[in-house]
Amino acid sequence: MNRDQSFEDLERLRDQRRTIPSGGLAANFGNYVQRATGEHSVPRWAWQGLILTLMYRLPTIWATILRGIVYRAVLGGIGSSCLIEEDVRFQVPRRITLGRRVFVGQYCYLDGQTSFLRLGNNVHLARFCTLRAGENGIILHDNVGINTRSYLEGNGGVEVGANTLFSPGVHCISGNHVFDDREVPIKYQGTRLGKITVGEDCWLGTNVTVLPGVSIGHGSVIGAGAVVTRDVPEFSMALGVPARVVGQRGKKREEA
Repeated sequence: MNRDQSFEDLERLRDQRRTIPSGGLAANFGNYVQRATGEHSVPRWAWQGLILTLMYRLPTIWATILRGIVYRAVLGGIGSSCLIEEDVRFQVPRRITLGRRVFVGQYCYLDGQTSFLRLGNNVHLARFCTLRAGENGIILHDNVGINTRSYLEGNGGVEVGANTLFSPGVHCISGNHVFDDREVPIKYQGTRLGKITVGEDCWLGTNVTVLPGVSIGHGSVIGAGAVVTRDVPEFSMALGVPARVVGQRGKKREEA
């Protein structure tokens, strides 16, 4: 190994060390407060923790209604007539806004992270869904239905149009790890981001995966198990791995 290569390796190691947290329990607790609230505020963490801890495990439909009222104290915004079942977890709740008549099912995990989660009116999240805002946020427009065990990650941004349906297990992943350099662990090489846009009146079948930078056009249907790696035109039907367009969805009704 020549001298220049040794110097490059040393610099790479130094860069890696800069990304590794240091400090003891106090520093780690400070990081936790930042992660939970979005700021270094122990009073906010204590207040937020008190409300969420007291409320999140209460059973019965009455508690589901009550959470939709009491959580106005910690969420960034919440409309009327929302229902939030027990065991729903919120991270950085002040960056999460819910419209009117939103339903959040049991065991959902909503994480405002460093940006935002915005759910429009009449949005339905079935049980075990995860929404992580990441760096660029997630927007669900009115009347969107997300079925159980779906996962939306907003590092590159995710936006879902009105009246769109996700079947169980849909994954929208808006960032990919960079792995070009063999000499540096993948976790230190950063990510490539790309916004995912799903148009209005779409239906994504069970276990569909949508990758960064993809746009799915208005009125499209994606078949179960498909991996969408490129844009899908409006009113298309797409199937397979990787997904390809196999036809058009119906015909426009003739005007009377």
